[in-house]
Amino acid sequence: MPRNLLFFADRLPPFVGGMEMHGYYFIEYFTNHPRFPLSGIITKDLEGKDLLISKEGSHSIDIKDLPDLYDLDFVFFNSGRWIENFNQIRGSFPKAIFLYRTGGNEILKAPLIDKSLTNHSLRQSYWVSTLNNSIDLLITNSFYTETRLRKMGITCRFERCVGGVNASALKLSELSTHHESLTIFCAARFVPYKNHTLLLSVIHELILRGHNLKVRLAGDGPLLKQIKEQVVRDNLTSVVEFLGVINNEEVCREIYQANIYMQLSADQITEVPGGSYVHSEGMGRSILEALTAGTFVIAGRSGALSEIVTVDRGILVELNDLEKLINKVESIIKFPPPKLSYLNNFGWENFFKRYEELLEDINENIADYRKI
Repeated sequence: MPRNLLFFADRLPPFVGGMEMHGYYFIEYFTNHPRFPLSGIITKDLEGKDLLISKEGSHSIDIKDLPDLYDLDFVFFNSGRWIENFNQIRGSFPKAIFLYRTGGNEILKAPLIDKSLTNHSLRQSYWVSTLNNSIDLLITNSFYTETRLRKMGITCRFERCVGGVNASALKLSELSTHHESLTIFCAARFVPYKNHTLLLSVIHELILRGHNLKVRLAGDGPLLKQIKEQVVRDNLTSVVEFLGVINNEEVCREIYQANIYMQLSADQITEVPGGSYVHSEGMGRSILEALTAGTFVIAGRSGALSEIVTVDRGILVELNDLEKLINKVESIIKFPPPKLSYLNNFGWENFFKRYEELLEDINENIADYRKI
């Protein structure tokens, strides 16, 4: 007998972050699923109002009216955007199992829209108590993320699902391209913790040492102007190319054709009203894509990256000593690693099969999962 599923997705493509891509492929996989069919999608319109998308089309909706439309077995949240409605939604579907997938950073940031709490610790406490009261299963992307959330005081049941890449787009051996220069690629938003400033400082010194490099950067973000100014200031305009926002298939092609994927993400203390938190790399989708494609990875030793970057496919570098960092990267580019074999561990199909296993286990052992 099919079990009905309602999916809450804050944003969907054309936004291209990890959360949006997860939402897109989740919807693709579970629409018309024989066991766990997607009954509908709740998202936000351009004005931030709730929008219901179903087979009948899309229209604005008030969350309190959902019980009139659905009898649900599972409610799945792709973000914490509705944190202030979690208890209300939980009360509307007392028999449903509530699942929430997170990379962790949004819970540590703990934003609120309607509830006025000026102290960040109080906002975090609100998130923690709400999750503990409403969520039956919290799905994380790494042991690192799970550890951080447990330290906050979250007591939900945890499960870990690692992966989420467009595997078919990364299996592109027939599109291999010869580059005259060693090509380094990075796909990441221009935000502080992605650490583009440090990456370009390394590239600048390597160019001064006589290395012939091309660097291709995809993405946008609030620091893009600053990074472009750094490129001009360091006379790197002939070395660095900004690709702007490109779709996931284009990112996959760039990753496959590059000699090295380089991303020096760092644990970043981030100020918010009334406090701060450490924003970190809970997993790194583009790094997973590079590992899958067989493109050698150079990544900062931070967050959860030590859980996925293995010595045969990449290297983690320390970020606190610039000279040592430059020397380590130079030792790699002097003898560029060959393209490695395709890795099929992290594809969306495998990822969602893990979800299916979880949903089946919940269905068979519901008393072990149900919070209320």
